[in-house]
Amino acid sequence: MIYPQNFEQKIGFDQIRQLLKERCLSTLGIERVAAMEFTDSIEIIHEQQDRCQEFVRIIQEEDDFPDQYFYDMRPSLKRIRVEGMYMNEQELFDLRRSIETINGIVRFLQRTSNEEETEDAISPYPALKQLAGDVMIYPQFLGKIDAILDKYGKIKDNASSELLRIRRELAHTTNSISRSLNSILRNAQSEGVIEKDVTPTLRDGRLVIPVAPGLKRKI
Repeated sequence: MIYPQNFEQKIGFDQIRQLLKERCLSTLGIERVAAMEFTDSIEIIHEQQDRCQEFVRIIQEEDDFPDQYFYDMRPSLKRIRVEGMYMNEQELFDLRRSIETINGIVRFLQRTSNEEETEDAISPYPALKQLAGDVMIYPQFLGKIDAILDKYGKIKDNASSELLRIRRELAHTTNSISRSLNSILRNAQSEGVIEKDVTPTLRDGRLVIPVAPGLKRKI
């Protein structure tokens, strides 16, 4: 059957699409909704209805469905295909959380009602399980990233031997500067140049000793 070009507007399908876009958690979902089209296939309609009904049940009955993190990593992944390019700390952390969410969703949908992994085990969400059946998961990626980042998404000191050496040198230098500054501070306090309760403060990334304008030459 041939439908007119404005058929979606006539049946209100474009309004449904817009409502769905407003509920999407990421650009990935928005693009998926934008590509949706109405269909007159009864098989596809039944299939989509089954998936929708199962997901409504998940929303209403489940508390542990993993839907925390959905990031569009395509720009970052495309960039690092060029030799010499790399992900920054935040991008790598977002990738880790994205993989963890995907793995969690697949595990959630593949579990059975009696938690027994047998061939005849029944899934509480068969339509969604079938949808997730072809999704590849890579738990080894999480292990690789976890060797680099801590649970807060910051690069670990021991991510590499060179980084560990650099950070140890920085910590040693910082401690040395702090000791020198505190020594200067104590001498200045004993000579009455600054008040006893004055402490070093951070200005533009540097530790400084607050001194009255009329006394700063004495430091």
